[in-house]
Amino acid sequence: MNGSLAQVAPGKQKWSWRRRLAVGAGVFAGLCGLGYAAMLMLGVITWQRLMEHDTKCCWEENATPEWMAGLMGLQVPQAATDRRAGFKTSSQYDVGLLTFTVTTAEADRFLQPLVPPDKKMLPNLDPRKPGYTRSDGFSHLGLPEPETFTEGMRQRSVCNGDAQTPESKALGLCTKIYAHEFQPGATRIYLWASIEGNIGKPPAP
Repeated sequence: MNGSLAQVAPGKQKWSWRRRLAVGAGVFAGLCGLGYAAMLMLGVITWQRLMEHDTKCCWEENATPEWMAGLMGLQVPQAATDRRAGFKTSSQYDVGLLTFTVTTAEADRFLQPLVPPDKKMLPNLDPRKPGYTRSDGFSHLGLPEPETFTEGMRQRSVCNGDAQTPESKALGLCTKIYAHEFQPGATRIYLWASIEGNIGKPPAP
């Protein structure tokens, strides 16, 4: 009787400790894989939500061209028309935009003291396709992005003191300058500046 109880039932095999260990390791590895996949999916979702937030948010309503020019440390020509400005905060850095239209001769007078005498404005040799937009770009102001233009486009980045002139030394932010002669004798100036650190919001009107 005791001998019959010790026998394994027909059709069943007793698992060895090695097989149990292998199965347990497989289950553990599977759980770890599921946990890693869940963490990766959570990271992707968090990143997507952060990018969506930064794309849709947070343009300040009271960013006037006068306020933005003061922040950038630039003097907009008195004859400038169609002045527009924007100020956007995000989780990474803030962005200031300023744009206006002047005659090409006036644009040259505006740009000359900002660019070092041994440097020059550069053409756009790597244009973006028409219709290109960016979350912190000039499309927010109802304008095409300057990176899409080639004909009549000049561009350069300038920072405080790049040129030994009062205008250059007065620059408050490193600024990307685009000058687009969109028709003979007429140029639109685009100014884009990234801002690190909290500088506050534009004052209410």
